[in-house]
Amino acid sequence: MSDDFDFVPRLGKIRSLGKAKTQLKRLKRVVAKGRLGTRGRQSLAPGAVRHAGRGKVQAALARHWSNQRARRVIVKVYIARAGPTGMAGFAKHVAYIRREGAGREGERGKLYDRSVDEVDAKAFNERADEDRRQFRLIVSPEDAEQMKDLTQFTREFMSQVEKDLGRRLDWVAANHHDTAQPHVHIVIRGGNTRNGELLMDRKYITHGFRARAQELVTLELGQRRLREMAAARSNDAEREALTAIDHDIARSLTDGRYTPESERGGLSRFDGAVVKRRLRFLKTLDLAARHENGSWAMQDGWQDTLRALGRRGDMVRSLANLEGRKIDASRLHALPRDLSSAGEILGRLAATLPGDELRNGTTALIEGLDGRVWSVEMTEQEAGQLPKAGGFLSVARKAVEPKPADRTIAAIAERNGGVYSDDLHSAVDPTSSPAFRLAHKRRLEALRRLGVVDRNTDGTWSIPGKFEERALQVEARSQTLAINVRSWLPLEKLPERHAETWLDRMDTELLEGSAGPFADELRKSLKIRRAWLQSKGYALDQNGQLAREDAERLRREEFQTAVASEVKRLKLPYDDIKIGESVQGRYARNLDLAQGRFAIIVSDDHFTLVPVSGGHMKFYGHHVSLLRSEHRIGWNLTNYRSVTR
Repeated sequence: MSDDFDFVPRLGKIRSLGKAKTQLKRLKRVVAKGRLGTRGRQSLAPGAVRHAGRGKVQAALARHWSNQRARRVIVKVYIARAGPTGMAGFAKHVAYIRREGAGREGERGKLYDRSVDEVDAKAFNERADEDRRQFRLIVSPEDAEQMKDLTQFTREFMSQVEKDLGRRLDWVAANHHDTAQPHVHIVIRGGNTRNGELLMDRKYITHGFRARAQELVTLELGQRRLREMAAARSNDAEREALTAIDHDIARSLTDGRYTPESERGGLSRFDGAVVKRRLRFLKTLDLAARHENGSWAMQDGWQDTLRALGRRGDMVRSLANLEGRKIDASRLHALPRDLSSAGEILGRLAATLPGDELRNGTTALIEGLDGRVWSVEMTEQEAGQLPKAGGFLSVARKAVEPKPADRTIAAIAERNGGVYSDDLHSAVDPTSSPAFRLAHKRRLEALRRLGVVDRNTDGTWSIPGKFEERALQVEARSQTLAINVRSWLPLEKLPERHAETWLDRMDTELLEGSAGPFADELRKSLKIRRAWLQSKGYALDQNGQLAREDAERLRREEFQTAVASEVKRLKLPYDDIKIGESVQGRYARNLDLAQGRFAIIVSDDHFTLVPVSGGHMKFYGHHVSLLRSEHRIGWNLTNYRSVTR
């Protein structure tokens, strides 16, 4: 008999069907509770969002839809809130899932909905202009390659979600094939208080989505056979990634140790053997150590290390399809987020890959002077500070310093037995204003959510010992990266450029002791640059540096050339901002020069160029007002509606 059928027929007397009929009636009653009838339901127009969504009963039934034999599906959900830029933040994610290279043949990702194969992204973004939130989903069936049509699956999945929630949803989706596992990105509008918010039960978000997806994939491909399940679990035992076996191990740990007694929780003999194989494999990765008594000790952060290894595997596959400069995957190293052991990283931006796709994250690959290629996980805001591929930059950790508010809170709590309150603060500092004390309470509320302090029922706060140290540790976890772009232009454009370049300003000590392809290329470019400068009659000092007058003249000439080019392109006159003057216009685009990056601000009758840093990228595409003082240019948003590009 084929192993497709996992049952054993047993011969015996014909029995009564009465009990079976009773169980069938009970099952129908349970299913009926979860079914949403048509009575009383309104037909909603596309895009309309009105009453609060449901999903509680459907989430409770998830255990009936999902079992060990069902096809496995990973579903990730993120609820994005409207930021200061409103629609622009939501539109960025829609553009992100439509990025180049996401399609099956490396083409741009196609946006579709319930009936249209190529949706107008601009129209969808305009409908979401006043939404307060955006639901972002990643649906990744384990057997996506075997499925006939991922688009049709997504439409059936969203149709079922609409039935569960009892409302018509406004959504778009895009299929991605740029990783080893094909998956679907779905964006659902969240609405607002005026046209109605989309509210989902928490359990439906955590269980219902996945259960519905598993149900549909299982209906198409059939239940997993025992042989398939055993083979998949056996293969997971030697995967350099975080697997379901690791989750089983983590649930059975006692004080960071796994003992043979841990298997008494119900593991079958097969599963127990797979766990032992997995532990032996983790030992080869220095993530587990076996003791003489048969127990296993897991290394600190072993799960995070496995996640990083899995991410590295995805990057290696992405690098194989990367166009342009080829990167040797053997030189790839993951950079720790805190950079505590690595310090500052100097190098060339080799490529950017998708990072945290729910939050528009980016993985930057930096080809360092040390010969290694560093992968750095960056947030959307940090990635906005990056140059184009080929630019030279440094990445370091921003210094974390104690906040003055934390020192004040600690001092008041120390004088009052570890308690802080508004009254105690006022007694210690009678001159403090209510707004000043309110800022301290807001700081404490933020730390409470992070588990640092506790709020008492009487409104006071319990401040633990070493409060400042613990607050500093929490700040370090959410620490941002300091990104300093040394050259916005790629190295190959610098040696013979009629401008002052980064090569002219570079500290040659950086190359001392450096080895690797990029360091060798940099030395060669530096020699070509110095020879070119001398051929043009520029004098260099003993360190190969240009005289200040020559450097200023080259910067001025490059800037004037850029202005002339933009005048011809925009057909508008150029107007410089003088001290004390203000200019209004739209931040239209960036212009990368050898001396730095400039923003092109366009108004109705003229344009201007102003230097920008990474922090100014939040103004990109918006109407801004600029005011120039003696030492800086102040930026502010105007009341114009933001522009999506």
